[in-house]
Amino acid sequence: MKRVIVPTDFSQNAHNALSYARLLFQDEEVIFTLLHTYKPSTVNLLRKSSQQVGTMYQSSKLVAEEQLQNLLAKINSLNENKKHTYTVKAHLGALDEVFKNIPIDTYDFIVMGSKGATGLKSVLWGSNTFHLVNSTVKRPILIVPENCTYKNPEKIAFATNFSRAYSKEEIQPLIDIVKEWNASLRMIEVYHDPILSKNQKTHLETLENLLVDVQCHFHVIPHFNTIETAITIFNDELEIDILAMIRYPKSLLQKIVREPIIKKMVHHTTIPFLVLPSLTD
Repeated sequence: MKRVIVPTDFSQNAHNALSYARLLFQDEEVIFTLLHTYKPSTVNLLRKSSQQVGTMYQSSKLVAEEQLQNLLAKINSLNENKKHTYTVKAHLGALDEVFKNIPIDTYDFIVMGSKGATGLKSVLWGSNTFHLVNSTVKRPILIVPENCTYKNPEKIAFATNFSRAYSKEEIQPLIDIVKEWNASLRMIEVYHDPILSKNQKTHLETLENLLVDVQCHFHVIPHFNTIETAITIFNDELEIDILAMIRYPKSLLQKIVREPIIKKMVHHTTIPFLVLPSLTD
């Protein structure tokens, strides 16, 4: 049984993310938890007594719970997949802070939408997505871009540069999706130096052993003006359906790829983006 949390702000964007997840996991038994986080406006809390503040928080909670129940009723009325069940939860606070208080052993996957970085509303939602990706959450996060149309994943790209060791647990969520859809996995290395170091060769061999049961192809692309550009070109040429990367600690990530690639891809990717947490640190 897979347990998937889908953050929602009741927008069409959040609904699209849920729709994508339902189709991606259509043949699996899944419990979807629709998570809504809420917080009264700071401006509205100014010059209020403690009793008034308490009333406002309670009111926000009741509104959130009512919206969730309405959403749940709508989803259940349209749900034809007997393998899927739905629950709802409302939590006070920012999304990344809320996840710190959700036990890691109560969920397996996060699927959420991202509107990108155009317009104030988009920046705020995109920022929420990035903050969660950049948090300490040790579960895979699938980011579904705005207006993304679902397509059974036939080609999945895994961008890496073999600078770190890999563990089976770390890439298992990626392997599961590849096997579920009998997809081909395209390993991408965006290089500054086309010659792999001794450590890189060792890590590549480890990765190949972990992927022995997967249809896998290895590609290298030269470093263009940005890594983001190189990966985007690769996606366009091979019509990639999902792009996956491992999220390493921020300082190390910047050192490896020389640009904040995770943040850029969260804001600008046009295909679903699977962020795998680093488990080897």
